[in-house]
Amino acid sequence: MVDKYKDDEAFKQVPEGFLYYLSVNFQNADLANANIRQAVSLSINRNDLCEKILKDGSFAATGFILSGLATSPDGVDFRKDSGNFTSYDKKKAQESLDEGLKELGKDQITLRFTYGKDESPKDVFVTYLQNALSELDGIKVEMVATTKQDRIYNKQKNGDFDLAVTRWGPDYGDPTTYLTIALSTNGSNYGKYTNSELDALMDKVANESDANTRWQKMKDAEKILLDGYAYIPVFEKGAATLQNPKVKNLVIKPCRTISFEYVEKTE
Repeated sequence: MVDKYKDDEAFKQVPEGFLYYLSVNFQNADLANANIRQAVSLSINRNDLCEKILKDGSFAATGFILSGLATSPDGVDFRKDSGNFTSYDKKKAQESLDEGLKELGKDQITLRFTYGKDESPKDVFVTYLQNALSELDGIKVEMVATTKQDRIYNKQKNGDFDLAVTRWGPDYGDPTTYLTIALSTNGSNYGKYTNSELDALMDKVANESDANTRWQKMKDAEKILLDGYAYIPVFEKGAATLQNPKVKNLVIKPCRTISFEYVEKTE
């Protein structure tokens, strides 16, 4: 349907407020290797996935914090201010994989992608991931199809996964709704990621009264997470919709709220 209406003046792509990403199990010795995690991330052509496969208004994620979620004291969106942490580079992905395999003393590894078959579009998403990683030499992909309930409360909770295809929607309009997921004390940190520097930094964020200092510390926290490939963000879920061109200034926010404050109808 997107192809049918994408050139219509009423066509719009709007955010649904969910980040789709890969949750890494750090108890897996292969994934505990940073080069292996980097290879996985670099092998994903996020733009290709969104524009040619999903075609639903979704767009490539450039970080762990949603676009449009929060603005700095100076009014700059966090995503824009924090920068781009994702890229596609098949050659470098292979080089990282080769280096990781060398460090592990292995010729090949097998990674399981666990997803809920009742969680559209994760089925399409995981098939794309399988194809992307299969283009690398030295890695085998297995898809573990289950239900959302089983994925979260059985497999992930009990550490029975390698990479889980998951998503997170913000509970409130602040970057900490994502950053606190990675705390070593967070019960939802199913991958058992542990970083004392991040924990200490987030403790400072929680107690910081100066807005500018707090903002910078949150940017530093995201950088720690993504420079180390603690999580692998892939895309921000979007929706394709038709909106009367006469309706102006309708704002749809990532927390799934719609603001009519400045809406105007023109003739």
